[in-house]
Amino acid sequence: MPIMKPNTQTMSFHDLRDALAQPGCAVCRLKADAADRFLDSLLWESVNDPGRRREIRHARGFCHRHAWSLVRAGASLGVAIVTRDVLQSVLGALESAAFEPSSPWSVRRVHEALDPGQPAASTAELVAQLEPQAPCPACAWVEKMEAIYLDELLSHLIGEDGLLAGYEASDGLCLPHFRQALARVRDERVFEALLDAQRAVWDRLVTHLDEFIRKNDHRFRDETWGEERDAWLRAIAALAGARPD
Repeated sequence: MPIMKPNTQTMSFHDLRDALAQPGCAVCRLKADAADRFLDSLLWESVNDPGRRREIRHARGFCHRHAWSLVRAGASLGVAIVTRDVLQSVLGALESAAFEPSSPWSVRRVHEALDPGQPAASTAELVAQLEPQAPCPACAWVEKMEAIYLDELLSHLIGEDGLLAGYEASDGLCLPHFRQALARVRDERVFEALLDAQRAVWDRLVTHLDEFIRKNDHRFRDETWGEERDAWLRAIAALAGARPD
């Protein structure tokens, strides 16, 4: 993988550099920002765009997280327009719905009797119509931006004015994003730099956890807390990614 020169630095590079200076996984932070920008753009610029509305209808709205992220100051009218559109589409599916009974002696009915948790064949067609026919639009956009940021990180990690120093001083990547980054590495020098930096980040976190555990011992509870105070929260974020909120 070639080392990109400073004059090829993009907005994504500067976003990464700024995010690395903040607490937590930089890519998690940038994903959250990308989702916010997408939803802001939808609500205040694209709520009446036919293509965007069609995309949202096919997705049956948004996933749980991004649906509730629509709740923001001044967004009520845009949300009402979008959700009404989706509900009208769902109601259209209900209009033609019919219960489709199967023979009491069919293999499917026997299976349903043996396993009550199995979806009923009689309502399977309607259930399929109510399922999302496309991914959550916000999720699709965020996944696209996630890939861009990971590639940008790897392209600019080493070399003059690269991101390595900022990475080493940061909280690194969370485990899910570190796995994704490793899967995209094509250069051994980048692999070694990424591995060494992430190992140092996690070694530092383990040291903080050790100190947190030690100070919870009754013999040392009078000692002043330092940066290890929130190590248990940072450890959750390191293993699972940033909190959804």
